[in-house]
Amino acid sequence: MKYSKMIRILLDIIRKARIPSYLHKCSNHVYTVWQHLVLLSLRQYEQKSYRRFLDFLHECTTIQQQLQLSRLPHYTTLQKASSRLESTILHKILSEFILYIKVRLVLVGIDGTGFGHGQSSYYYTKRAKLRRRFVKVSIAADMNHQIVCAIKIRHQPRHDNINFAPLLEKTNQIIPVNTVVADKGYDSESNHVAAKNLGIASVIIPPRYADVPVRKTKGHYRKALKRNGYDCVIYHQRNKVETIFSVIKRMFGDCVTSRNIVTINHELIYRVIAYNCHRIMRNNLIFRIWFLHGLRNHTFVFYANFTIVSLGFIR
Repeated sequence: MKYSKMIRILLDIIRKARIPSYLHKCSNHVYTVWQHLVLLSLRQYEQKSYRRFLDFLHECTTIQQQLQLSRLPHYTTLQKASSRLESTILHKILSEFILYIKVRLVLVGIDGTGFGHGQSSYYYTKRAKLRRRFVKVSIAADMNHQIVCAIKIRHQPRHDNINFAPLLEKTNQIIPVNTVVADKGYDSESNHVAAKNLGIASVIIPPRYADVPVRKTKGHYRKALKRNGYDCVIYHQRNKVETIFSVIKRMFGDCVTSRNIVTINHELIYRVIAYNCHRIMRNNLIFRIWFLHGLRNHTFVFYANFTIVSLGFIR
C-alpha cells in the first residue's frame, strides 16, 4: 500500500513536469524514463544497493504490475540510467512537488548540511590519517509543509552564504516566496538586497553580533533588522530545516555510495525526491486523522445535543 501511493505520487509529478517517456526516438524502448525515475527513487527510499534492490523488486509483484514492467531490468541498467539522466530533469521533478500540494505563498527556510563518502570508514581514515571528505548540500524548503523546493550541491569547502541567493531565486521562480528565514551564517547585506530585489516581503536573518550597537552595524537592512527586531515565532520555524535533514539521514543514510561527481549529485537528488514523497504521504495521513477525529467529535456533540433536546421535549 505504501509503495503504491508513492509510485502514484511520483507518476503524477513526472507527468505534470512533462518529462518525456523516451529521451531519444532511436532508444531501444524497453524501459521508459518514467520507470527509471520511479525505480531509482524507490532504491533510495529502501536504502539498498543496485543488486539488493533488484532482489527486492523480484519479490514485490505489486510494484511490477503498477509500473507495467514486463521483465525486471538488470542492475547495470539502473546504474547507467542514473548516470545518463540529466540533472535538469531531476531538478524539474523536485520543483514540481511544491506545486503538487497547491501552495500559493511559501515560508522558505534555507540551510545546509554535509554528507560523507561511504567508501572508507571513520576508523580507517583516522588510523591512516586521511582527510575525510564531505559533500555540502544546501536546500530551500517550505516550512509549513516541510517540502524541499530547491537544492544546491557543492563538493569543495565553501561558505553557505554563497548558496543563499541562487536557492532563493530558484524557489521564487517556482512559486512566490512570502517570507524567508535563515540562521546567522547567512547574515549578509547582499542576501537582504537579493531578497528585496526579488520582491520578498520579509527576510529574517538574525545579526551575528548582537552586542554591536546599531550605529556600528553595516548595511541598511541589517541596521533596520537590529533596530526594529523580528518575530521570534516565525524565525524559529527555521528549525524544521534541521528536522528535514534529520529525517533524510535517518531514513536514507548520511553517506553517499557513488564515486564520481555526477552520480553523487544524482544520488542526493533522488534521495530528496524520495523524502518529498514520504512527506506528502505523511501529510495526507495526518490530514485524514485530523478529519476523522474532528468528524467523530462533531458526531458526538450532535448526539449529545439531540439527547438533551429529546429529554427536554419529554419533560
